Amino acid sequence: MKNHNDKAMANYFTSMLSEQSAQASETLVNDVQEQLESLQPVLPILPQTLVFSEQEAIPVETTEQLSESVTASKQVKQWKNLELEKEFQVLFFELAGLTFAVPLTDLGGIHHLDKSLNSLLGKPDWFSGVMTHGESLYNIVDTAKWIKIGTTKPLNYSHYILLGSTEWGLSCEKLLGTETLTVEQIKWRKVEGKRPWLAGMVKEKMCALIHAEELVKLLNSGMNIHGH
Repeated sequence: MKNHNDKAMANYFTSMLSEQSAQASETLVNDVQEQLESLQPVLPILPQTLVFSEQEAIPVETTEQLSESVTASKQVKQWKNLELEKEFQVLFFELAGLTFAVPLTDLGGIHHLDKSLNSLLGKPDWFSGVMTHGESLYNIVDTAKWIKIGTTKPLNYSHYILLGSTEWGLSCEKLLGTETLTVEQIKWRKVEGKRPWLAGMVKEKMCALIHAEELVKLLNSGMNIHGH
């Protein structure tokens, strides 16, 4: 039996935005890349000569202390929703008529998707292959198959969106632009539920706001949108 929540969510995700030309997509990619670069933190420069302190003896933990450490570790790994500024920017993208949003702070870049994908054996059906960009390799996700939209028409993917500093890229058909939102414009999820990757819904557009960190956890585990 199909999950009625999945069907309802898919209906809500219907795109309200018009198709953009290839030239507009190219301009959008450049604009988003510039915005992403402005959001990147400045990393400190290490001195050429590093001085290390003498190694100290590490005390042996008791069984009770180890138990407390394990408990604390489990608490740290509990699901937490996105922590964003009162106003934040998102990128909207579309595939199979569904619109999604992802905060720019969770993006590692946007690149054109061509046919030079290298397929790998033994991977899930939603794993499109490996893409080379510069000296980096990225795992490209067939997003429609990962979400299990169920479309029979082959999708014309144009770009892939990198999730943070990871090696995962989500395929998309259209880039719909960036927009500044406020936290009040989002219907936030309170608990993890069955979709830890879903941070909430953008109220006006009725589309999903992606929790990139949780989505990457599923991808690293070889799981699809339903955790299978």
